[in-house]
Amino acid sequence: MKKTTVSMLAVTMMLSIVLSACSKSSTTDGTANPTSPAASTGTSTTAPVDTNKFAKKMTITAYNAGGFTPTFQPPTNRDEDYIRVMLEKAVNIDLQMTVPTPDQIKPKLNTMIAGGDVPDMIFMTDYATAVQYYDQGITADLDTALKDFPNYVKAFSQDNWDAKKYKGKTIGVPGYELVNGINGWWIRNDWLTKLNLKAPTTPDELLEVMKAFTFNDPDGNGKQDTYGFTTGILKDGNFNYPGNSGFGWDAIMMMFGVVPNMVDSIDGKITFDNTDPRMKEALTFMNKMIEAKVVDPDWVSQNDATALQNKMYSGKVGIVFQDWRQMELNIQKKMQDAGGSVPDWNVIPAMKGPHGDQLIGFAQFQGNAWAISKNAAKDPEKVKRILSLLQYWYTDPEAYNVSTLKGPKGITWDLVDGKVVINKENLAKDDIVNKYNWSKNYALPRKGNDANYFNYTFPKTADFLAVNAAHVKSNKVNPFVVPDPNDTLYNDRIKFVNESFLKFILGKDPISNWDNFVKTMDTKFDYANYKKNVISKLKEAGIE
Repeated sequence: MKKTTVSMLAVTMMLSIVLSACSKSSTTDGTANPTSPAASTGTSTTAPVDTNKFAKKMTITAYNAGGFTPTFQPPTNRDEDYIRVMLEKAVNIDLQMTVPTPDQIKPKLNTMIAGGDVPDMIFMTDYATAVQYYDQGITADLDTALKDFPNYVKAFSQDNWDAKKYKGKTIGVPGYELVNGINGWWIRNDWLTKLNLKAPTTPDELLEVMKAFTFNDPDGNGKQDTYGFTTGILKDGNFNYPGNSGFGWDAIMMMFGVVPNMVDSIDGKITFDNTDPRMKEALTFMNKMIEAKVVDPDWVSQNDATALQNKMYSGKVGIVFQDWRQMELNIQKKMQDAGGSVPDWNVIPAMKGPHGDQLIGFAQFQGNAWAISKNAAKDPEKVKRILSLLQYWYTDPEAYNVSTLKGPKGITWDLVDGKVVINKENLAKDDIVNKYNWSKNYALPRKGNDANYFNYTFPKTADFLAVNAAHVKSNKVNPFVVPDPNDTLYNDRIKFVNESFLKFILGKDPISNWDNFVKTMDTKFDYANYKKNVISKLKEAGIE
């Protein structure tokens, strides 16, 4: 598949993720295969910032809608906000930063703009928003200005910069990396050992292990009170979280190379997963799981992450699809409290499906960005100051540590022989954590695989993420598919897909009716025309 510059297309992820502050620390828009942070090695990815050229102090206003803890505002007392002081000193600015709450990101910005108070720097949470404000003439393109920052440009991948293009112009710089491989396959290793089983590597092996975990008394209590697998479904009927997370049914489908509502490409041909024959195979397998009674029957009412995690903690299920940090010490305590013991949970690679697919998720699109307002762009010196600020903040080793390590040096972390050492004892104290929670609003430069940032307390946690990340696939088609505003059947079509898939899984509609489902999609929901329009728009955008 050949991809050229995308133009005239407002891009947003069909599977775009809406994150809480907590999930942002491990997820949101981002890049595949993030590199290790410069701060880990003590080396910088750019030339040092020349602070001598900033003789004149300048006020910079920033609208930071990307902070990881927006409910915790930075201190109003400048002396207490040590990160702002660091950034201000580096490039001789007075940094006036606004951090909106999640529900006020657009309303507050629109109010400021309407009142003529347009921030110099604006954090765009997704590509569609960046395009919207650029088209409205609020933000500027940055190609000319970036020519003076070649080392800064090199700090990000070409894919990141490609995602910042619109109509051939660079309309922002990358905001923060997203974590790829967030969720993966967890299995009770102690149950495998007790039942003399090996970790599954194919769908059929997975089903056999699920059967053994359900019917062969893996916990040894003499009762049939365990299940091989637990999963869930979202309140809106979707089988997958947007983005890189899921409840588990989507992971089953990925063994067959499909995901609901996904548009992809195979050997240069655009594919639509909803009616693809591979989806029929996936639903057939899922119905087989239901018929085998290996799935915890509560799954139909488990529609949030907490419910699914509680099942994992209960000690009564053997396989789940969950966050890579589920064996952290604070979660082990929850397992102990809920089930009376801490099971030997282990992350295993994705099963390889009949078509060779071995997936746990898709590389996430770098949708978020820092944009510079057109008002600020009228002053070339201000643009240089903003880009110098970003260069220092995102690439200087010292700035990286100070802004990402959740507290001041000497309290939550320190440098020993040039290496970062985390003070886990202090980070376990609620008073210290709460005191410096606001600092995560500055942690945008953190790399997606930075073990120091995530403060792992379990030795294998980083390895678990690596296992998942090895089974992430890049999809360079779906991020550029957006609903046609004239497609009045769009939402009804998705609802019909979700309802139909659920019926196939539960056996309320036999899989032999698959052809009727496909026909109804074309006749009642105009799916054939939808596909033609998508392909046409993708070609216009240079995606073939």
